[in-house]
Amino acid sequence: MEFLRLRGIGVAPGIVQGQAILAERVLYSGHKAYIPPHRVEEELKRLRAALVETREDLAVLKRDVGAKIGEEHSFIFDAHLLILEDRSLLEGLEKLIREENVNSETALGEMNEHYRKIFEAIEDEYFRQRQSDVADVLGKVYRNLNGGGKDAGLESTQDRILVAHDLLPSEAALRLSRGKVLAVALDMGGPTSHAAILARSLNIPTVVGLHDITLKVRNGDTLIVDGTDGEVFVNPPTTVRKEFLSKKEKYDNYRRELQKVARLRSVTLDGARFFPMANIELAEEVGYAMSYGAEGIGLFRSEYIYLQRATLPSEEDHFEVYAKLAQEAHPRPVFVRTIDIGGDKNLPQLQIEKEPNPALGLRAIRFSLKAQGLFRVQLRAILRASALGNLRILIPMITEIEEVMEVKAIFGEVKAELRQQGILFDEKIPLGIMIEVPAAAAISDILIKEVDYFSIGTNDLIQYHLAVDRSNEFVSYLYKPLHPSVLRLVRFVITTALKEGKDVAVCGEMAADPLSAIMLLGFGLRKFSMNPIFIPRVKKALRAVDARTVRRIVNQAVELRSAQEVEEYLIEKLLVKHPEAFFLGP
Repeated sequence: MEFLRLRGIGVAPGIVQGQAILAERVLYSGHKAYIPPHRVEEELKRLRAALVETREDLAVLKRDVGAKIGEEHSFIFDAHLLILEDRSLLEGLEKLIREENVNSETALGEMNEHYRKIFEAIEDEYFRQRQSDVADVLGKVYRNLNGGGKDAGLESTQDRILVAHDLLPSEAALRLSRGKVLAVALDMGGPTSHAAILARSLNIPTVVGLHDITLKVRNGDTLIVDGTDGEVFVNPPTTVRKEFLSKKEKYDNYRRELQKVARLRSVTLDGARFFPMANIELAEEVGYAMSYGAEGIGLFRSEYIYLQRATLPSEEDHFEVYAKLAQEAHPRPVFVRTIDIGGDKNLPQLQIEKEPNPALGLRAIRFSLKAQGLFRVQLRAILRASALGNLRILIPMITEIEEVMEVKAIFGEVKAELRQQGILFDEKIPLGIMIEVPAAAAISDILIKEVDYFSIGTNDLIQYHLAVDRSNEFVSYLYKPLHPSVLRLVRFVITTALKEGKDVAVCGEMAADPLSAIMLLGFGLRKFSMNPIFIPRVKKALRAVDARTVRRIVNQAVELRSAQEVEEYLIEKLLVKHPEAFFLGP
């Protein structure tokens, strides 16, 4: 048996050794199967019967998953039921059967390919992942056409490492909820796929993006899955197994220590209170975030609501999500970012024209102000769900004061409409803006007077400020969060907000990096929002330092010439005073 070392993306941490079991997948034929015209109506009846059966299957799956691991994870099937009811999808299938005289299997294959091309054209990774929802539903209908709708092979996954091309959302919910899967290794996928989100919440080590592991692994092969570093070892020799058993032991000890940290108070050595919060995409992730020590949701990316359906979400669709968010997190705050969509985050139902430079184009608030009907629907829904008093509104990608004033005018009009209709809402709901554009950072002293708080999106702010695409391998070396210019800009925004007595948070990756988080603490920042899995390590670092000492050190660090000098200076000064802050890994 050949030994292989495969590299992918670790999306759920942990290290596991076990035997592989390969999942089956629906394979559509590349050949069209034609039917005579007189059989078209009969074929449509066959399709409709499969749709009804699929609907019934999804209802059963929703009930079973909800009973096994909680209602918060059965939301996937609500989304799939909505896809199944989507008129454009159903009309598209019937049109193919009627006009091209093809059977239902061919129509499903063509529709699947149609949606695959649409989603693959979207540059944003999170949005691309939603194609799996459509593929999941179409695959179920396909199986039911042929009497095999119960997803063959589901029962056989017991104490094995699941290997698959892609794990569709319903498969992820059903397979992973049974407690029989040790780890997951996938050809496809990313950190925002349903499989990744569910695997993280269930602590199942997972590596995705392995490209062709399904072609290199056979049932029964021995695998080591390292979801922490994103590696999979196929048929490893004894020396490698021993090495990873030692690594697993260290990681498990480290994880136990971090779980203890998650329950401790968020306070520095000298009593400075700070607030770790979570960035999430799904309302169902609230409990998962809190388990890591989150003291609120610092960023809820509302774009996902558009990804659960092929048509535009209604006000009620929005409302249900925000109301659930508020209830799940109460009394902790939830910062709802209005849709950051457009440019490279295009969706077919929005019909946004392709732009030559989407990163600098019609996206986020620019799109919302152009499509005010959609914007007002979202604002109405957030306001209606705000009665518990813990929702906050966050406007992305503000560039100038005129945008803020236009948003406030629309916000006031929506509030007036709700009052006139007798609909209760939080009259004092805070309205804040994202500082992601250097122009907004430079005039933050002007902007802060018109809003209740800032949230600094350091990912985009750094890219725009340094003119560096961090995903471009040729220039990514220039993407440096500790660049003195970046630090001075971020410090200016933080101190500006604090001088006005307003809240300020950082929700980019700087908040999730312990050294950068310590730097931000020294600037006076007290609210850090990040992927939930990073909260314990950042909390551990901040609890190990003295805020007054850090303030003196970072104010000297920003006077240095380069990112490397800043990093070396911070480590040298902090390591002497607070060595515990640097013992962060297994």
